Amino acid sequence: MIDYEQIRKLSPADGDIFVVPEDTPCDLTKALAEAIAVASPGVKALVFRGDLHRLPLAEMNAAGWYRA
Repeated sequence: MIDYEQIRKLSPADGDIFVVPEDTPCDLTKALAEAIAVASPGVKALVFRGDLHRLPLAEMNAAGWYRA
């Protein structure tokens, strides 16, 4: 079950990242992503499971992520 107190953003907008605890089951993570898509069709958001931290630019580039 998702602990609703751990959800930080409830109004999805393009570019949002929703971070859920690492122990959140995959099916619940997918259900959250689907709920976001239903609540805000066309919004491009990311659901991330686990610890998300700021990466240095060099590490982002090495992972294939580039700033727009």
